[in-house]
Amino acid sequence: MNDAESSGSDGYSRSTRRAALRRGGSLGVGALATTAGCVGREGEAGEAHGQRDGSDPPLIAHRGFAAENPENTVAAVEAATAAVDRVELDVRRCGTGELVAFHDATLGRVTDATGRVEETAYDRLAGLSVEDSGEPVATLAAALDAVPADAWVMLDLKERGIAADALAVAADRDHDLAVAADDPAVLEAVRAADPTVATVYGVRESVPARVLRPLVSGRLGGAGLPRWAYPPQDAAGAVETATALGCAAVSPRYELCLRTDLVPRARDADLRVFPWTIGSEREYEAVAGAGVDAVVSDVARGPSEK
Repeated sequence: MNDAESSGSDGYSRSTRRAALRRGGSLGVGALATTAGCVGREGEAGEAHGQRDGSDPPLIAHRGFAAENPENTVAAVEAATAAVDRVELDVRRCGTGELVAFHDATLGRVTDATGRVEETAYDRLAGLSVEDSGEPVATLAAALDAVPADAWVMLDLKERGIAADALAVAADRDHDLAVAADDPAVLEAVRAADPTVATVYGVRESVPARVLRPLVSGRLGGAGLPRWAYPPQDAAGAVETATALGCAAVSPRYELCLRTDLVPRARDADLRVFPWTIGSEREYEAVAGAGVDAVVSDVARGPSEK
C-alpha cells in the first residue's frame, strides 16, 4: 500500500521486481480469495467479513496484482477481478481536477514522462503508457467501471482533499467499499463525508526498522543480526489510532505482523488486519500463520495454475 519498497523505489526496476516475484511468487491461493469477505459498510464491519474462522485468508489484489499487470490500470483491474473478488486501487487528483488511479506523486516510475501528477492535465495522462503496456493512466471512474458489481474495492487515498470526491465517484457503483489511508486526517475526512463507509488505517514501519529489516534474522531470513536489533514498533499506538478513528481494519507492512504484537492487539480491539505487500508463498504462509484476515498481494498465482 504505502511503503516505498512496494513502489519499486528500492533500486529495482518494475520489470526486475515483477520477474523475481513470478519466479518465487506462486501463492497457490488464488481460489481462496472467493471464500470470505473483508469489511464493507459500517453495519457489516463487525460481522464475519474477514477470516476469523481459521481458514486461509483471501487475497486483495494490490493495484490489480501489480507484479503481473500494469498497476492501477483498467487492464489490471479486469485481470485481477477475473481471479479474485477484492481489489485495491490508489487515488490521486491530477492537474485538471479528475481523480486518477495512480500511486506515486510523480510520473517517472511507471511512465516515460516526468512531472507531478497534481500538475499534469488528464489529457496528457491519458496519452501515457503505464509500464510500456499501452494502457493509459486511468481515471478513478474508469477503473471502478472495470470492477464487477459484486466485488469489494479498497481505495487507498494518497493525499488530502479528495475524500468526498472519491466517495462520490464510488457511490455511483454497486461495489462494497472500504477506504484506506496512512494519514489520519484523510480518514477523518472520509468519515465526515460518509460515516457508513468502512475505513482502514495504513501502518508503516518506522524508518530505522525499514533500514535494518533486511539485516535482521528471523522468520523470513536476514543477514544474521539478532532479532532484538529490529527496532521496537508502536503497535499499541497504531491500534489506538485506528480505534480512535473508528476504523474497521488496520493494514500494516507485513513484517509488523511477524515481529510485533500488532495482530493480537488488533484482534482485542475488534479490528481486521490486512498486511501488505505480499509477493511469495513464504510471505503468504507467514502472515497467514500470524492470524491475519486478508492479504494485500502483488501476485495472484503461479503460471502453472492459470
